[in-house]
Formats: sequence, C-alpha cells, structure tokens
Amino acid sequence: MTIRSGLAVLSLFVLAACSRPAPAGRLQYTELQSAAEGRRLTYGLYTPPGWDRTTPLPVVVLLHGAGDDHTSADRIGVVDRLDAAIRDGVLPPFAMVTPEGERGFWVDWYDGSHRYASWVLQDVLADVRANVPTVRGREGLHLVGMSMGGGGGLQMWLAHRDAFASATILSAPILDEDDTRDFLDRFMPRKALERAFGPPGSGGGIDPYRALQRDADREGSRLLFGAASQDIGGLLRSNESFATHLRKRGVQHTFVVFAGKHRWSSWGEVLPWALCKQLRDDCPLKTPNGWRVR
Repeated sequence: MTIRSGLAVLSLFVLAACSRPAPAGRLQYTELQSAAEGRRLTYGLYTPPGWDRTTPLPVVVLLHGAGDDHTSADRIGVVDRLDAAIRDGVLPPFAMVTPEGERGFWVDWYDGSHRYASWVLQDVLADVRANVPTVRGREGLHLVGMSMGGGGGLQMWLAHRDAFASATILSAPILDEDDTRDFLDRFMPRKALERAFGPPGSGGGIDPYRALQRDADREGSRLLFGAASQDIGGLLRSNESFATHLRKRGVQHTFVVFAGKHRWSSWGEVLPWALCKQLRDDCPLKTPNGWRVR
C-alpha cells in the first residue's frame, strides 16, 4: 500500500485548476527559481496579524489539492479564519507557506522529470527561512495537506518524520497499491501513471501501513488525519481503516470525521481546530457538534 500510487486518485474527482493570478488577499507571493524543478515556480506566504517582524515564527507548509493552486487558501477566506483565531489567542502566531504544486502529487517523479517534494523541502523552505525569522528545529515545522496535498503530505511526512513536529492530513486517499492501480487504469493512461509512480512493483514511495507498526515509528512527530462526513467515494472508509490499523498497534494519532464535503469550505472549518491541536499542548477549542474524534 503506497500513498504514492494513491495520490493520483484525487485528480479524478476534482476539477482541473486553471492558471490564476495572485489574488489581492493576505498572502505575499514570491516567484522563485527552483533548483529542483529547473524553472520558476511561485509560493504564497502568510504571516500573522500583529506580528512585529522580528519574533521567530513556526512554519506551517500547506499543500493544495489537484484542482487547486497556491492561492486557494487566500481566495476562499481560509486566512480570515486563521487571522481571527490568532487575534482571539486560540492559535499562536505562525507563518504559513503555500507552494505551487500543479497536479504533480507532491512527489519527486519516478522518471525524474519532476521533483515537487524537493521543490518544497529544499527550495521553498530555504527561501522562507532566509527572509523570515523562523523557529529552528523540529518544533518550528508543521505539515498540512488537503486532498492530493494530503496524500502527498503523508508521503512527505513519512520520509521526513524527524523534520516535522506534526502532520495534518485531510481528505486524502489511503489505498492498497494494487487496488489503486486497477482503479486508475480505467481512467488514466498507464504510461502517465508510470512516469510519476513507476511500474507496478517498483517500490516507489513509503507504505504507511508498514512504516507505522508501533508508536516509536512516529519518531515523536504528531499525526492528525481524517475526512469529511460526506467526502468523495471511499476516502472516509480508507481513513477509518488506517485509523483502525494504528489503534491496534498502539500508534498515537488523532482521527477526525468532520462535517461537510470534499471542498475548501469544509477544510476551512477544520483547519484552525487541527492547527490548535498541533501547535498547542493545551488547545482550548472544543470539538464541534457532529464531529467524531478518536
């Protein structure tokens, strides 16, 4: 079972993103020459209200889905919720970076033609840390992903558990590799899949079921994941199965079923709650009515 193969599932269920100009929102956008990709890509940067520009901030990396882009959180009002939570003292101040990921699944492709994970981990984070005072060390770095970004984020976290204080994975598929490939063969050219994920049995990616067999396998990093109560086909069920696997093996985690559907209006509701759990040991937010947490 590899998320690397399962990541592509989301591209079948969401609308293809068009090229959009940076919105007149809260984020600052930087076009950066990517050494990993060999071309210019863009990322957005959120800084908290009232920040003095000198106090170091923890960094949250937000990975978008296949039908979205690096401006999605800015366009859909997610940052307004984050602003309010920081002003109310619910969330501590933090910086959030939103890289451009196209529909690349947030992985370094098997055929070497794209290096989306390296773009984030090497190029983007280095540029942010060079220009913004940030909290150094593991507690200064957190990962959040939605949809395709959740699948890619889980893979990224599994490969770098010692680098991230936490990972928050929302509405991502966690599927058996063989079943996923059988499913995708009905919709996508096999050659296109193999460019990104390799041929069957290539061993690309990290199997989360095998990687997390005991609590020590988290390496002290916190894991929160879940799906919407009306999410797209199979996602909630796959998340529930993964939660059962972790629970049986004593791997600490937070599993949430939140209200809504596979869309930003739902993720915008859950994001402040999830970040409160990940950034604070004493999160004061209560679980909203209708949600299930275990």
